[in-house]
Amino acid sequence: MFVFNVFSEFLVRFLAFSLLIFPMSCYADFTNNLRWSLDASARLNQNDALDNTSRIYALGLDSHKVFTSSNGDVGYGVGQFYYTKLSNHIPVPFLFTSKDDGELIIREAHLNYTAGPNWLPNIRVGHFVLPFGLEESIDTNGRLLDYSHGKNLGAKLDWGLGLNKVVSQVEYSVSYTLGGKDKAKSVDGSYAVSGRIGSLSHLDFVVGLSIYDGNIDDVSRKRLALDWQYYWGTWGLLGELALGEDNKKSQRMQKEKYSLLELNKTSINGQFKLYSQFIVSDKENQKSTDKLINIGFSYQFNTQLELSMSGRKQFNNPSMGQKQQLLRVQLRVRY
Repeated sequence: MFVFNVFSEFLVRFLAFSLLIFPMSCYADFTNNLRWSLDASARLNQNDALDNTSRIYALGLDSHKVFTSSNGDVGYGVGQFYYTKLSNHIPVPFLFTSKDDGELIIREAHLNYTAGPNWLPNIRVGHFVLPFGLEESIDTNGRLLDYSHGKNLGAKLDWGLGLNKVVSQVEYSVSYTLGGKDKAKSVDGSYAVSGRIGSLSHLDFVVGLSIYDGNIDDVSRKRLALDWQYYWGTWGLLGELALGEDNKKSQRMQKEKYSLLELNKTSINGQFKLYSQFIVSDKENQKSTDKLINIGFSYQFNTQLELSMSGRKQFNNPSMGQKQQLLRVQLRVRY
């Protein structure tokens, strides 16, 4: 509760400070430097392991606003708000109460203040993706392409405060978040500290180092990760290796290792992308190492319509449950 109160006080002060430094003319016409789109998607999931077919429908607003003053840009805000409806979805995601539930979901909703002096980091506050690994520079929100961010860290997005900057040939981003995931509060002492430092994300070769220490859903996690991206022409080779340990209340601390290797190919016009991923997850007390392959593609018919498909298959025999075997198809329209 103390952490939540401190965070709330900071948020109020930050917004008050923003109102003082932004001239009123900045708000005269909010549509200036505002990009937004209506985003609708329908996803079909065929889970052979559970012998279940389900659907996920989403309709929302995706917006990006740049705030300016007479001296230049002050910062930007991102808002992504979606009504999401499940249909026979098993297992039920944590944000929902039943397999046919519908909820208003906040994906990203944050402000990033960028107008400070060169020595001062940019300041981000709100609901954002935890800065860690490949996900830091590759946006997968609303897509089938995924890097298991939430599974490895306990959450993909969280409410909190972050610092970020591009300095010379280095980018960095660190954050302290409350561990409530969709709730802007600490739950039973939850928290997450995460950070990544790496080379410039627009280069053909990118390498980054990430750290994470958190307690989410009564599970204490620590991670150290190395990620890389290498592009030549229309080909890309990506990887991530994360080492760490988990400590559940009912178990002792156990070591974990996660690795992902991706090879992708993008057409010259950028409309078609094909990717294949090999994923290995090894837990200390698990009898067998999970080995999975994930193959997918996306095709952008035009600026508004996209079709994507992915298939995931597990090779090893898990100690509990059945092998993962999942096929997903998604149609997405942005207007």
